[in-house]
Amino acid sequence: MAPRLTFAGGVALVVGLTSASASACPTCTCGNPAMTAMGAEQPFSNRVRLAATARAWEQTQGVDGLDAVRLREVRLDLTGSWSPTDWFTVSLNVPLQLREQRAVNLAREVAAGLGDAEVAARFVVAGRGKMRPTALVSVIAGARVPTSPTLFDRDRRALSLDAQLGPGSFAPQLGVAWSGFFGDRWSAMASVLGELPLEGRFGFRLGPSGLLVGLAQFQPLRWLGVRAGLDARLEGPSLVGGQPDASLSGFLGSALADVVFGLGARVLLLVGVRAPVVDLRVGPVRTLPILVSSVVVDL
Repeated sequence: MAPRLTFAGGVALVVGLTSASASACPTCTCGNPAMTAMGAEQPFSNRVRLAATARAWEQTQGVDGLDAVRLREVRLDLTGSWSPTDWFTVSLNVPLQLREQRAVNLAREVAAGLGDAEVAARFVVAGRGKMRPTALVSVIAGARVPTSPTLFDRDRRALSLDAQLGPGSFAPQLGVAWSGFFGDRWSAMASVLGELPLEGRFGFRLGPSGLLVGLAQFQPLRWLGVRAGLDARLEGPSLVGGQPDASLSGFLGSALADVVFGLGARVLLLVGVRAPVVDLRVGPVRTLPILVSSVVVDL
């Protein structure tokens, strides 16, 4: 099964794995000067933001020369969020994907279109109501919803599960996020998110998973930030036709590094990479570094 490179139903919203947004007020540029992640910033009433995030990844499952299957994908996430108050934010993410699967015998499947969308709600439970809070604590509740259609080849045969653009299942998610601000130059973010998918396409059910992300950011200039951190995923066995499949279960830890540019008061640009450093998954699987770029507009 392909890796879970969805918007993480609040994970990226919480810790900014793929996008960023300025936390200063876009009209007066006051407040906290840290360029924080989309979803980790200080919300205020009627704040609206839009983001476009591009990612490219490649993964190989199986033994080279025997049964290896290579997956490649280019993905564009279109995200919008709205904060009606200073403590509540709702968001929607819609992914557009282009995926290729190639087997060791050179058999090839290509899929393009809509992936599984994600909705999330963020509740700030500590730190709200202050112009420059030292910390924000939030609770995230969300879900991945089965919006990806089942795709077929030219002969009207369904593409294989890995070639599909999502598992086609409903997956509730729940997590906690923290953002800390230390003067004008340093900030940090961390989150924990759990997901429990239901059965999806072809009787396949992804295993329960947990994701822990932490990062620190140094901002030498008001318009420039650099950050580094680690995201770690622990995934349980999947179920295929009611039978357990542990081939992709286990632990995967990746280092992340980003550069964030402030393009005026309302636009941010992020470029970065996520590189696997600890892979303790059960099956033979190799994941290459994920390249990320993102543009965020604060309306």
